[in-house]
Amino acid sequence: MSEVWWIVGRGLFGGLLVMAFAVIGEMLTPKRFAGIFAAAPAVALAGMTVTVVQKGEHQLDEDALGMIAGAVALVAYCAVAVPLVRRVGALAGSLMALAVWAIVAGAGWALIA
Repeated sequence: MSEVWWIVGRGLFGGLLVMAFAVIGEMLTPKRFAGIFAAAPAVALAGMTVTVVQKGEHQLDEDALGMIAGAVALVAYCAVAVPLVRRVGALAGSLMALAVWAIVAGAGWALIA
């Protein structure tokens, strides 16, 4: 199957999962839990499903490690962004938190590469 069709399939499957997760999020109360069912988990699941079908489990292992490293970097970004934005303002705080994200993501990439 051509690479274009795999990309189209990945996009369609991801879109369907995003819609399903959005419905679950709408049914939850309180609404602050709806963010757990945001697009990122649905897109990750769709991407992983298509990857395992197309390229096998070995490639899925590598992709999953990359997703874990990215998630850790995102948690680090979120943990430092709020206090930094409050302390130094939106632009400077966001840029400083982005630097933290880059350092943690780079370290994660170095560990799994």
